[in-house]
Amino acid sequence: MLAIKKSEKSTPSCAVNVLPCRIQHNGPVNASTRHWTPEVSSDSNENSTSTAYFRGRKLNGKVVSLPDGYTDTILPTTTPTPLDHEQEEQDSTPETKVLQEVATFDKIAVYGHEVQPDAQEDVYVKGINEWIGLAGAK
Repeated sequence: MLAIKKSEKSTPSCAVNVLPCRIQHNGPVNASTRHWTPEVSSDSNENSTSTAYFRGRKLNGKVVSLPDGYTDTILPTTTPTPLDHEQEEQDSTPETKVLQEVATFDKIAVYGHEVQPDAQEDVYVKGINEWIGLAGAK
């Protein structure tokens, strides 16, 4: 079982970007304006797009905003431990792992090479939209 512990201090807000490449790092970076300068534009339908360059390659992005009242949280990953079935039978309460809130965000920028990700085809944009629909289901 997992439990989320809210931070006693104010949780910082961060920018989340999904890039179409593999980087051997997962976590915060000190990205200066020299290395990462996305240009965000929005039209009248509240659809935001973003254009950035990474290692000389043009990336076009779609900014997916969470609905009002929704906030996403970044939590550290945990490694599940194997369960001992004999111990599980003796102890009926499952082990609870506590995850500490690291940061929050309210929008995600999903990038594609030279083209903007399509909401119907891109797995990340489609997954975010399906998650929002599932979270709002009653």
